[in-house]
Amino acid sequence: MTNNILLLSLFVASIVIIALLSIHVSFVSLFTNPYSQALTIPKDYNNNKQQQVKVIEATGHFANNQIENGSVTWIQGGLWHLAIYNSTKDGSNSNGSNTNNAAKANFTANFTMVKPDGSLSHEHLIKNFASSNVIISGGDLIVTGIADIYSNGNLKYNQVPVAVHLMGKHHVLGLTIDTIKTGRHFASSNEIFGTLIYGTGLNTIEKSQQQQSGNSAMGMNMMNNMSSMSHG
Repeated sequence: MTNNILLLSLFVASIVIIALLSIHVSFVSLFTNPYSQALTIPKDYNNNKQQQVKVIEATGHFANNQIENGSVTWIQGGLWHLAIYNSTKDGSNSNGSNTNNAAKANFTANFTMVKPDGSLSHEHLIKNFASSNVIISGGDLIVTGIADIYSNGNLKYNQVPVAVHLMGKHHVLGLTIDTIKTGRHFASSNEIFGTLIYGTGLNTIEKSQQQQSGNSAMGMNMMNNMSSMSHG
């Protein structure tokens, strides 16, 4: 009798555990969408970059009007995430700029595009970004690379040149997408602009502006001294 009660208890407990696991999976699936992908660094990227150190990270949202020939062609809104790996302090130039090919960047973004009249709404996901071209200079961080662009979950544009421009001091991000590779879908007289929600390591970008300003001031002082000597 005791053994039957024990077996019945174990059976009921197993049913409860399975039910809880099913609820957990459903809950996670409910909140796993393209927007959450834009805020997550791919696992395989981290595995391949185990020896690198994340020195800059920034997350924000897009709030942009795509303009062509003076008219708003699309309204764009969504999320973006940028991470820079490896130290970018070594190899700085005398003008405060830094072109460090050892640095690696990862960029993901998800945004909705809709016509000003509310029609043709669709989503784009930028992922599989590959770049080793990271430049920090004059308070700006510029990254150029190649990425895949998805439309409503399907790969639409493969291996597209993309440029990411983070203005560290002003906390503004500009995204430029190659128009030829995307059939002029992102053709605009302006970048796709976004603002910062959260960031770490941005002081590295801000210092590059201070260094450049200091070098410019030093150059001006040298010019003034030389001018005074020539008139002395």
